[in-house]
Amino acid sequence: MKKKKPSHKGLVLKMFIVIVLVVLIGLCIAFCIFEAVDRQWIESAICLAVAIGLFIIACPLYYLGDVYECPKCGHKFKVNPYKVFFTNGIWGIFDLAGAAPKYAKLKCPHCQTKDWCRIKRK
Repeated sequence: MKKKKPSHKGLVLKMFIVIVLVVLIGLCIAFCIFEAVDRQWIESAICLAVAIGLFIIACPLYYLGDVYECPKCGHKFKVNPYKVFFTNGIWGIFDLAGAAPKYAKLKCPHCQTKDWCRIKRK
């Protein structure tokens, strides 16, 4: 019996949407800076609010479907995507080689140990 190859169509679509949202966030921040330089504070505030709104949408979408495994007890769990982002920071999304990280420093809800948990991407 032949084994089916895993389909990555959902992952490709998710990453495409995240990349588009990140580009839009960058453009909003750039417009925010340009408007602030011109001393147009209302337009600058609107651009900043749109950038924050896009971030609120993009962050959970990037971590959608990720499961973390505790190295000590082996418990698999999901966490708040904002906690992962702000724990590992922007460098936690892409390392210097440009590949997705394999670990995140999180606290296991089962054994309460804070350690580098392995990321299982779906």
